Amino acid sequence: MTALSAPRKISIQSPAPQHRILVVDDESAILFAYRRLIETEGFGVDTCETIQEAIELIRARTYLAIITDMRLAGTDNEDGIELLLSIREIQPAAKVIIATGYGTEKLQQSTQTLGAAHYFEKPVQPSAIVTILDQLRAALFSDSRLELADSC
Repeated sequence: MTALSAPRKISIQSPAPQHRILVVDDESAILFAYRRLIETEGFGVDTCETIQEAIELIRARTYLAIITDMRLAGTDNEDGIELLLSIREIQPAAKVIIATGYGTEKLQQSTQTLGAAHYFEKPVQPSAIVTILDQLRAALFSDSRLELADSC
């Protein structure tokens, strides 16, 4: 690392379990809390703080779901919308869960129109995230069982 390059804040867990979740937020405490919560449910978790890091990870790995904040630089920006558009392009099958502290009805409608599966305003109840991830895993398991039955 050169003196001019900033340390990277991407966190990747290895080895990779089958079902991975990416959490994108500019607050390290939130990333830590989500990691602890989601890992206890048996998912692999990657975390990052910027849209650029998120896009890198999305290109490199397959995710069951991506949980993202809307404002990643801590200002009034639309990083979350830009990230949502990138996710739809790179990994259209990944479910996107929006968690924002600056929600509006217009933002909720926009994210759902662009393909977000779920939208929450912070603080988000941990049980809500766990329920959604468990439902996604169950649906994936159910789909794979149907495919297996169809091939017999």
